Amino acid sequence: MLWTISGSKLKDERQPADGRQSSVRGSVPKKLVIPAAAGALLLCVGAYYFATRTPGADTHVARDFEKILTEVCRAPKIPIPDYTGVETFFEFLMNPDVNFCYSWIEFGGEKLPLASQSEEECNDEVRKAKFMCFNDEFEMNLDPCLVYSFAKDLDSQFERDMHLFSCETHVFDTQIEEGEHVQRSEFWYEHRWDISEFPYDLPPGEKLNPAKNEDNSNLPTLRRSMDFITTMLNHKGREIKFVKSDLLGREWILLKQIITYHDFADFRQIGLRVHLPPKTRSMSTKERHDTYLQLYQTFQGLSCLGYRYVMSRPIKYYKGGVRVPEMNRTFYPAYEINFAKDLNFVKDTKASTTVN
Repeated sequence: MLWTISGSKLKDERQPADGRQSSVRGSVPKKLVIPAAAGALLLCVGAYYFATRTPGADTHVARDFEKILTEVCRAPKIPIPDYTGVETFFEFLMNPDVNFCYSWIEFGGEKLPLASQSEEECNDEVRKAKFMCFNDEFEMNLDPCLVYSFAKDLDSQFERDMHLFSCETHVFDTQIEEGEHVQRSEFWYEHRWDISEFPYDLPPGEKLNPAKNEDNSNLPTLRRSMDFITTMLNHKGREIKFVKSDLLGREWILLKQIITYHDFADFRQIGLRVHLPPKTRSMSTKERHDTYLQLYQTFQGLSCLGYRYVMSRPIKYYKGGVRVPEMNRTFYPAYEINFAKDLNFVKDTKASTTVN
């Protein structure tokens, strides 16, 4: 496999700016007071509704993932084995197609000395680095370059790298305090949105991760579906060169949303961290079977749509492991995985359309 950084379109080394961007006495008949009070109350309720409602949510009709999965897998572009149990999931997870991408570039991340999972030795681990497949057909050096980033790291290094690469990057993170939409620089936009199956808002203080006692502090959590995001940002029908995710737990929802709304944008590559269910071992056999079936369906959907599974890297700085009784084996709790759309299927579709 060739690792190269040749042909990149770095233009400068500018750092993005930090955007922090007379009363009248008289009597009123009682029968007029009640209707007036009721009217005022209705006005107040109406004003509150229109001030707090999620734009477009009242007219949003969510698609059914299972139905879309059935449709796209009727004639799968890349067939993969049917699910027969948790072994099927891990067989896919551990065996990417390492020959599809012949050129890679790493973005973001920094090397940190961190204890390995076994805690018996100390390894240098690249933290939250993302790899992009730079095969010629993806034209990563050409504009326009549009990137989605779900959940940014504390140092925002991936977003800084994308800025230097002149890629228009849209960050989706629930901890953006300056406003719902912030423009950091010419190419760097941030939105206080989280991914979801349909658009809705959570009030401030709502528990986001009870297990870790995390909440959304003083900020409301604005959850949005992929069709909402692409439409509101005027990206519908656009080519999105890379979708990056460091979401904690909602990454599986993101994958389902990409599949469900695959016709809303041309998602070329996906690089994300996936977390395995932490209570895998304590589940019943049926619970494990059903839980991993739900996760495997995302692999099926992407494969049916023509995405190659091209990289899998274990995250070694998480402590503990996920024990799978059926396999008598322990896996790392999280993995960095990559999917790249096989554009040969796109060419075949265009050629078929032209002939017809």
